[in-house]
Amino acid sequence: MRRGRYSEVHRFFCIRCGNEGIPIPRRGGRLKATGHMKKLYCPYCKMEINHVELRTEADVMKFKEDFESGKYIEEALKSEEENRRNASMWLSGQWEIYLRS
Repeated sequence: MRRGRYSEVHRFFCIRCGNEGIPIPRRGGRLKATGHMKKLYCPYCKMEINHVELRTEADVMKFKEDFESGKYIEEALKSEEENRRNASMWLSGQWEIYLRS
């Protein structure tokens, strides 16, 4: 076994639907704080949207309480709008112009 090469599996929850997404292993030196936002594909919403990174069961319970109280609604709407804007840029050919600048 290599020294210092451990990993920890973090769970990600969608801020739009509240369901658990795909878990990601993090290496010891690259751990993120609980509550870190990461844009991932949600298999339930069928779109790329921000997910909240959680480590423990207590964090999961806190997320579910916050989700039910509506804490993530504004952030989810902002993420959806960004997806729509990026999709329209891609379809209209403006994405190439954006990448060149």
